[in-house]
Amino acid sequence: MGQGVNFVVSSHDDPNEFLELAGDLLAQDETKNNLILGLALRLKQDLQAFGQARPLMALVRDDFGNIAAAAVMTPPFPVVVYCEPINQFALEALVDFLLVNEWQVSGVNGVEAVSEAFARIWQEKTGQASRIVVRMRAYELRSVVRVEYPDGEMRLAKPHEAQVAADMLNAMGDEVVLGPRRIVTAESQVRQIEGGNVFFWEDSGKIVTVTIANRPQIKGICLSGVYTLPEQRKKGYARALVAEVSRELLRRGYELTNLFTDLSNPTSNKIYQEVGYQPVCDYHQYEFVSDARI
Repeated sequence: MGQGVNFVVSSHDDPNEFLELAGDLLAQDETKNNLILGLALRLKQDLQAFGQARPLMALVRDDFGNIAAAAVMTPPFPVVVYCEPINQFALEALVDFLLVNEWQVSGVNGVEAVSEAFARIWQEKTGQASRIVVRMRAYELRSVVRVEYPDGEMRLAKPHEAQVAADMLNAMGDEVVLGPRRIVTAESQVRQIEGGNVFFWEDSGKIVTVTIANRPQIKGICLSGVYTLPEQRKKGYARALVAEVSRELLRRGYELTNLFTDLSNPTSNKIYQEVGYQPVCDYHQYEFVSDARI
């Protein structure tokens, strides 16, 4: 298939097997690959971490056994695709595999050029239209830049505050997340809190901002769910919390932290760079729709 090279797609039900084959490759650039790598590592801990549906873990390899592409999907969420360097024929083989095996693919997420190529191939082979849902930028931090902080301080969330954290994270989802998303529960936050991964910024006894650390990789960990109550915004709380949580995670032994920002939000892209986050690459997420007029 393509330029005299055959590509074979293998599906792996065991995350350990998938990571044994692809983990080192994905870990060569943790921030660029933090989504697919972090998902696979989380599935290694709990195969049903993202729901009861069977997850997809697939590899596309050439005649020599070299990995040309990889995919992880936790339905109903989009398939996350890796392909470095980008290979049209490997992506075609992956799409063919998904169609033959009747995987229900709601969309694709990945590094900009990869997700765009996959979406184009999917549209050509299925007749479904693809439309972009969100444009994100992946950032990485290895040391924190000191900035002025607002009043208050960062602290770990406590188990009895799990519902507070869940409510704030769900409010963020209501504001910014398009397409399928998981509703955050107090139960899930208790587990995160017990792991020391939920952080608040508190000012005058009031919780104003939340963030969580999740999807640990090999050397790094991702920050997500940065949310400030609407009436408390533009006071520097989010920037301060991200800075202090990043410092805490580096203190715990991680070599780096990473996060995604929505490119439609210039404020978040600015304030995280102020505390030391450097842009690495852009991600595009597409959804697939049957109505080609959309």
